[in-house]
Amino acid sequence: MPWGSSTPSGWISVVIELIILVILIFGIYQVNRTLNELKLELNNLKNTLEEVKKNTEETRRKLEEV
Repeated sequence: MPWGSSTPSGWISVVIELIILVILIFGIYQVNRTLNELKLELNNLKNTLEEVKKNTEETRRKLEEV
């Protein structure tokens, strides 16, 4: 079928497929962004835990001295 004589239902199908593609790309982008935010938050929690661990060890040493 030549390009010039496309049916309206064919164009509707193409438009719907493009909309679905845009939605999928946006969804993947959002998931990636959320995972990066979670990774950053996890790294912050890890640093906080290391700091608490260090402070706990210092407190333990001071208590042993007393």
